[in-house]
Formats: sequence, C-alpha cells, structure tokens
Amino acid sequence: MNIIDVKTSSGEYPIILGCNIISELKKYTIPYDKVLILSNEDIGDIYFEKLLWELNDERIKTFTIPEGEKFKNLETISTIYDFMAKENFSRKSLIISLGGGVVCDMGGFVGATYMRGIDFIQVPTSLLAQVDASIGGKTAVDHPRGKNLIGVFKQPKAVLIDVEFLKTLPKEQFSSGMAEVIKHSLLLENRDYFRFLMERREEILSLESSSLIEMVRKSCEIKRDIVEKDEFELGERALLNLGHTYGHSLEKLFNFENITHGEAVAKGTVFELELSKILNGIEDEFINEIKDIFRSYGLNSNPIYYPEKILLDVMKKDKKNSFDKINFILFDKNKKVYKDNVEIKNILEVNNLFSSRYIKGIIDIGTNSCRLFLAQVYEDREIKIEKEISKDVEIVKLGEDVNKNGYLKKEAIKRTIDCLKKYKEKADKFGASKVIAFATSATRDSQNREEFLSQVRDIGIDIRCIAGEREAQLNFLGNSIVFKDRILVLDIGGGSTEFTLGENGNIEFTKSINIGAVRGTERFFPEQNYTEENIEECRNWIKEMVSGVKFLKDDNFTLVGVAGTATTQISVQKQMEIYDSSEVHLSKINLDELRKNLQLFLSCDGEKRKEIVGLEAKRADVIIAGTIILIAIMEELGVDSMVVSESDNLNGAMISKEI
Repeated sequence: MNIIDVKTSSGEYPIILGCNIISELKKYTIPYDKVLILSNEDIGDIYFEKLLWELNDERIKTFTIPEGEKFKNLETISTIYDFMAKENFSRKSLIISLGGGVVCDMGGFVGATYMRGIDFIQVPTSLLAQVDASIGGKTAVDHPRGKNLIGVFKQPKAVLIDVEFLKTLPKEQFSSGMAEVIKHSLLLENRDYFRFLMERREEILSLESSSLIEMVRKSCEIKRDIVEKDEFELGERALLNLGHTYGHSLEKLFNFENITHGEAVAKGTVFELELSKILNGIEDEFINEIKDIFRSYGLNSNPIYYPEKILLDVMKKDKKNSFDKINFILFDKNKKVYKDNVEIKNILEVNNLFSSRYIKGIIDIGTNSCRLFLAQVYEDREIKIEKEISKDVEIVKLGEDVNKNGYLKKEAIKRTIDCLKKYKEKADKFGASKVIAFATSATRDSQNREEFLSQVRDIGIDIRCIAGEREAQLNFLGNSIVFKDRILVLDIGGGSTEFTLGENGNIEFTKSINIGAVRGTERFFPEQNYTEENIEECRNWIKEMVSGVKFLKDDNFTLVGVAGTATTQISVQKQMEIYDSSEVHLSKINLDELRKNLQLFLSCDGEKRKEIVGLEAKRADVIIAGTIILIAIMEELGVDSMVVSESDNLNGAMISKEI
C-alpha cells in the first residue's frame, strides 16, 4: 500500500493507493454521525453490497444518481440535498464519493455546499477519476452554457484508490483515463514518465497490478505537486488544463455524449500542439510522437473541423477564459508548457488544418419515416466514417395517400418539415459542417414535389430527390463496409423496394420496384382489413411485381435486409423493450420466424398491435404489409434466411461524395 500526502493551505490529506484496500476506508468513517455513499446506478449495483459489508455500520446510507455527464447539474444536486435533509444529515456527517469523475465532482460539490460544507472522501473507480477528478479539491457541476461553470474549491479528507476497480472498467473508459495520464507526462521537463508509458504499454493495457500502481502513483504525485504550489488555480495549476480548452468545447458540442473526456482531451492536446507549431516552431516529430502514444492507448487524437462561428462561440464560453480572450496551454521551443492567450486568426488557422475531418449529417426522407444520421468523417480520396454520433428516426408518413391522388398532403408535408427542423437544430448543435437530405419514393412519385423540396431548402438543408436505383446503390455502398462476400441488399421502404447485388464493393445489378409497406397497406388493407382474401391478393401482387428479379433465385449470395421492416422483425423476435441497434445488427432471421412474427401481428387489432414488445407503435399500421412483402420476396428468391444490417442507405450516403 502506498500513501501520498497532500499538503495545501486549506488542509492535509492522504492518497491511499494499492490493490484490494477498500477495507482501509472504515477507519476514516469513525468520527461521523452519518455516512452517505454516493454513486451512480451502474457502479452502485456492482459495489454497494461489498462496501456495506466491509463497513458493516448502521450509520451508512446509500444514494445513486443517473449515469452520465448530462446529469452533472444543479437539478441532480438538488435530489441529493433532498435525500440528505430528509435523512437528517448534519454538519458532522460524511460523504463518500464512489465512482468516476462525475460522481467525484458531484460528491465534492455537495460536500462543499451542504450546510456550508461537510467532509467528504473520494473513492474513484475510473482511471480518469483516480489520476485527476478525485485529487486537488476542484468540485463543480455543469451549466447549459458550459462545462464546470458552477463550482467551489474544497479538499477531501482522504482519497482511496484501489486499482482493482480498473479491472472491471470498460475499455473505452480506461482509454479515456489514459489521456489524462499522458497529459501528466507532457507537463514534466524530463521525459522519464513519457518513456515509462511507452515501454510499459503492454503491461498497462493488460492491467498488470504493479504497473497500474506505479502509473497511478506517478500521476497522483504530479498532480499533488502542482496543487500544493497553486491550490486555487492562480498560476501553475492552469497547466493541468492542457488539451482542455478545445476538449471542453468538443464535449459541449457533443452534448456530453458520444465522446469521452479523454478523447476530447487528446484532440485538444493535438490542437494545442499545432498552435505551438505555428507560434513557437515546435517540430512535427514531437507532435507525431504524441499522436502515436495517444493512438497506442486507443485514442483518436485528430481534431475536428468546425465552422468558424460555432467553434469560437463555444470556446469563448469556457470557464478558463477572461476578458473575452481564449486561453490555451502551449509548448515552447524547449517543449515546456505555459499558459497564454491566442489570437483568433491562429485558432482558425489550426482549425482549417483539419478541414478534411468534420461532422456530417445525412437525412433520409422516406415514404413512412424520416431518419437522421450524424457522424464524424474523414474525407480524402474517399470518405470514411471515423465515429458514429447518433441515429434518429421519426414516423412522419410523408407518403400518406400519395398513391391515390399523386400529391403529398399538406398535413404530411407539415409533419415532415417539423421533423426536419428538429433534425437541423440537432445537427447545428453538434456543429455539423454539412447536412444533406435525400428524398425517395413518395417524393419522386408526387406531382407537388418541388413545393416540398423548396420548403426543405428554406430550412437550410441541402436536398435532392434520388431515383430508386440510386437508393439501391447507396444501400449497397453502406453494406460494402460490413460485407466483403457476395450480397443481395434488400430495402423494403414505404413506397418502394430496392434490390442490389454485388461483391467486394462492386455492384452487378440494381432494381427498384414500386412495392412498399405503406403502398401495400393503402392498396390492399384499407381500414386495417386483413382478410385472407386481401392477404392473398397482396401476395399475388408482390410476386408479379418482383418477377423481374426472380432470376436471382439460382444465384449464390447472402440476403441482407436493411431499414425498418427488416430491423423490426429482429426487435420483435427478441422482444426488445428498448431498441438496441448493436444487438439487431448482423442478427439472422429465417422464414419460419418471420411467419411467426406475421401471425403475431395478425392476431391483434390495431391498438393491441401497438403493444407488441419490440414493435414501434407508429409502425404498427404498416408492419403487416411490410412483413408480407418480405416473406413473399424470400419465397420467390428461394432464400430461407436473412441477415439484418443496421448499415443502410444512410451509411452509404455518409461515405458518398455525391448522393
């Protein structure tokens, strides 16, 4: 067991570091009338019982908060205050923060503010919290306008670091913590710690206890030394913000989701290295060396290009800035770090270096639904998806009755435009440089499509109406990322169905046919009238319509189903109360299982069908026709099973330079 003493002007406390040392916590709880163990729901489920057993004390209460940075706010803090007041916690009580950086920050903030301040102990369970958030007494919560804008300095009574916690940490979270560790190594004038991280990488990544202890001890000592010199961040402590000006901006733009703190800090560090190159002439060799160590620990350190206004607006809201100047931590010619204000022109110059890496939004405007895909992409000769950010779907029924009268209804256009406005707002919040929409069957079949397209453009969305064959190509392109063998991609939409056959990214055959879940429902099942006669008429219609692709029956391929009709079959089969795209992706389903799904759908009337687990309520009125189409096509092609893919025309459009 290692003890690292921290001595500041406002108090002294130990950092206790080792393996399986949680029992050491008990002696620190003795002087208090009540003890609150604060954690999030996930960690509480794993560790509360063990901790309660170790402490074995009736004074102890537990409280959990939701998981994630987005809950690090005053609203969540208020729920903790409410619980403590209800349970009669006093100024002689203690808080134990058991968790990652968010929990440590919030536990410390409550300790600093409840009844004007009570004692708290940090028990960090993540690497990030062990080397950073738990040490130094900076406590804070976020505000809608920026990260950690509301906070106070208060030192803990002790920090207990058990590296055994790291052995149950998700890989992504361990990598996130390594960004702060690497940051610490860059603050030192000598390179010993940096070399240690390179030389001991395999042992560290394999979570070898002695290497973990040595690494965490060194990082804690670095932070301890800085905190002791500058407890309230009036000078040298600001150097700990290396990578954080740009990093915090990224976290805000990502709404504190879909990017880890460590990844943001890694990107921010490289951004500051490039600033240092412009201002101080540091060498590419040094920059590449640091990018390499980030990469070796699973971190993508490449910054993202943002439109000028978006980037500057979010940077100026960072708490570290003052007098409307933007502060960065830079490297001088001797690779020593220092704090300085940077001119806007230099910030934009570095930002432009990364113009090939940006946030892109793609919107699929279908007959039944509108879908948004946001991703971080890298564009060179080709466009590659570096990180998927989010996918959203909303049932808008744009193509409602378009088969009857040839026009998009005003009500349907309004629903769709309202949805697109929300999508555009979300894309803007993420700082998307490009937002491109493509419209499919319902739009291209309507006589008033130009009116609709014009309304979309008025929102600020670049839109084009694409042919069925192009839709099919995009579906294949999206799946060429996933499959290298011979595949037939099947996309049953609301108004049309697309077939694309190919191998190794090369398309051999495409076909778009005017059959779809909405079109079939309106034509054969008015008023949701699913008689045997109507079902048979629908089957015969489908078989006639797909006769042009029946020659594929003798071909050798894997059938890949994409989009809502296909994915819904998996979510219903697996009875997903909450849709999980990762579980749906690459799942298989056979004809017998599809027929069981169809019988389940047919056994319920419209309202009861909406209650089927795994079936989205808004899709309940078209899923029967969609399933009949799917089964009939598979029967005509002589295919018994299908692989369902979450990679579809959205993915294809994302990597396409031209929709």
